[in-house]
Amino acid sequence: MMKKFIELVRKETVLVIAWVLAIISAFFVKPNIKYIDYIDFRTLGILWSLMVIMEGLSCNGLFEKIGYKLLKKTKNVWQLSITLVFICFFSSMLITNDVALITFVPFTMMILGKCEKQNLLIPIIVLQTIAANLGSMLTPIGNPQNLYLLWGVNIFTFIKTILPYSIVSFFLLLLFLFFIKDKKSKIVVDGKENDIIQYKGNLFFYVILFVIALGTVFKLIPYYILIFLVFIVVFFIQ
Repeated sequence: MMKKFIELVRKETVLVIAWVLAIISAFFVKPNIKYIDYIDFRTLGILWSLMVIMEGLSCNGLFEKIGYKLLKKTKNVWQLSITLVFICFFSSMLITNDVALITFVPFTMMILGKCEKQNLLIPIIVLQTIAANLGSMLTPIGNPQNLYLLWGVNIFTFIKTILPYSIVSFFLLLLFLFFIKDKKSKIVVDGKENDIIQYKGNLFFYVILFVIALGTVFKLIPYYILIFLVFIVVFFIQ
């Protein structure tokens, strides 16, 4: 029993600490029916919906398709590096930093393997990780924590406040990309699109759900309608 507990602490350290702090806080604020008011159901509902939608879009090959179309236009290592890094930077603003990395890091590994440029793997993936986290801070849906920061703050005020930091981040990433080796070395993205990307037929439904989710973030649509639609649609198309 003790071994299982120690293993749980190692694997889920943050979760265990959160539970311990929650239990300690209960001694200062005694549990009662008002606890239910502490839960931000709107934010949690939007987060859950976005996670489901992003997973659906990813499984249907949308992000890989966009990445492949961009890569087909690259001619050398410099252009390839910029494309792979900044596709994480900009896509994370809409599909969250986690989804951007889960989607494009394996995609990068596959593309660099086909180009026989495995020596670029570590520097590009490191820069992709940094880019995804820096890019995602600009929008409420880019980083899940941003939804909590929107409490009582206008969304356009939020973006206006963060924009200068995003611009600085963009140029810093560009600066670091200058240190990539063999920038002028020519590359050829080999392989047909259908061989690289696996498609499914439910993309249209997830795109519609994503548009609805954006409307919910902008407070144009009630969050419970979004939750209901995501649950029903995904239940029937999966």
